[in-house]
Amino acid sequence: MRLSLSTTTLIIAAAFVASVNGTAVPSGFDHRGNPFKVGFQRAIKKHQGNGLKDFAGAKNNNSLGLDVELRGGGSRADIATCSGSPPAILKWAYSAVGLGVTAAWTTIVITTIRSNQPLGAMMPCYQHPLVNRISVLSAVPLILSTYATLRSAADSDSWESLSSPSSRRHNLAMVATGVAGALWVNFAPLITKIPGTVPLASHQCYTGVMKAALIGAYASSAALSACVWQRSLPDDVRTCNPIACVGRVADGVAASLVSIAPANTNNPVNVKYSLLTAGFLLLTAVQTLGPHPLAVIPSWTGRRLARAFPAWTLLAAVTSYDLKEATEKKLLLLDQNYKTLSNGMKGFGVVYLASKVGAIFLDPSFPESYHAVQLVPGWAAAAIVFATLTLRSDHESPVPLGAK
Repeated sequence: MRLSLSTTTLIIAAAFVASVNGTAVPSGFDHRGNPFKVGFQRAIKKHQGNGLKDFAGAKNNNSLGLDVELRGGGSRADIATCSGSPPAILKWAYSAVGLGVTAAWTTIVITTIRSNQPLGAMMPCYQHPLVNRISVLSAVPLILSTYATLRSAADSDSWESLSSPSSRRHNLAMVATGVAGALWVNFAPLITKIPGTVPLASHQCYTGVMKAALIGAYASSAALSACVWQRSLPDDVRTCNPIACVGRVADGVAASLVSIAPANTNNPVNVKYSLLTAGFLLLTAVQTLGPHPLAVIPSWTGRRLARAFPAWTLLAAVTSYDLKEATEKKLLLLDQNYKTLSNGMKGFGVVYLASKVGAIFLDPSFPESYHAVQLVPGWAAAAIVFATLTLRSDHESPVPLGAK
């Protein structure tokens, strides 16, 4: 019975992924042209003299901005040239896959952070696994808020919302987390192995139906988001060539990385989300590439889930970047989808910080049973302080930063 949800989700999600198909471009539409260019050509006929020159200069200046926005994940021109409408069942596909990923991660947390995993690895007290589970379950608000916004974008008569930079980034993020999760489940015996044990033991090793269900939930998430991302591309650049898609994603990631800095350093909310983006990216790199015990920060789960949690700090980085852009465009407090993402980020912070309060003040085995954390106390403290940024209000302070 424990597997029924994941197995059912896999079957439903697989069927839904197959329903995401392309729509032909209307015959009367010149997909090679840019709708802004068409509008410009029409408007230019109405202008003469110096007014015409000024208008043309404004058009030329704007073209660079559109190109940068395109490389960052999409532009209004992209949205306008993506024809057709999303399948009606797509929003339900996002719901099913979102529940499947949440169930898969929760199952991994519960079955990995427990006594006798491996046999003989007993927990010192019941509080120890409880607070450690809470620590990594902080990813659940992020997962749910992401799928809530993608489902909202899919519940539309056009591809405009799904073609937005925000939706594209989150679809790509779910591709990354889905692939990472499936790989972790498959190679868990190697990733969670315990050095020095004879014979070699691991904290986790999934087999049979459980392994298939977990991999299926993650793979369904990756497949659905990959299909939707590819379909949301503008008609004139959409391609099934994997190399071209990888190049486009690389361009977008590069453009995002060089624009992490806040556009307005006097805006504390803009600064907050810039710091969160950079910080979550750093934590992702530390957990993925850093040696033990550094890799246990920020999860505090030892070798059990230290290499699985970076998938969710990556999602947190993408969400933070989206909220940074929304702040700069004055949409953060106006658009419901951004409010949902912001609530997911706050939910992450509340759950994560609650786990640290529980570990320090309610776990009688602290600090003796937190061997890895004791070896990197500075990093552990910095991660806790960093997480408090997620609780900062999205409303600007009455006095701008830097003001005397």
